[in-house]
Amino acid sequence: MSNHSGSYMLNDVLYKLDELGVFKVLGEDKTLEFVQWLCEYTEEEYDTNPGEILDGIGAKLKICYSCLERKEDVNEYGLCKECRED
Repeated sequence: MSNHSGSYMLNDVLYKLDELGVFKVLGEDKTLEFVQWLCEYTEEEYDTNPGEILDGIGAKLKICYSCLERKEDVNEYGLCKECRED
């Protein structure tokens, strides 16, 4: 069973970091590295869900919650074209 409250708390943190301009300072590569680490580490250690962590903010950052890669075609549901077709 997924840790929904933990996932949505991390989603709130990502939104706040975006609001503060942290991702602009980090740049695309470091933002991707951070988001990948956050999703993979917490999924393994705390049973969080990348789809909930990246809900809404994933499309803005252009990071697909399924493959956790930066893609230009991430839709409003957080999936890139390749992952939508799977």
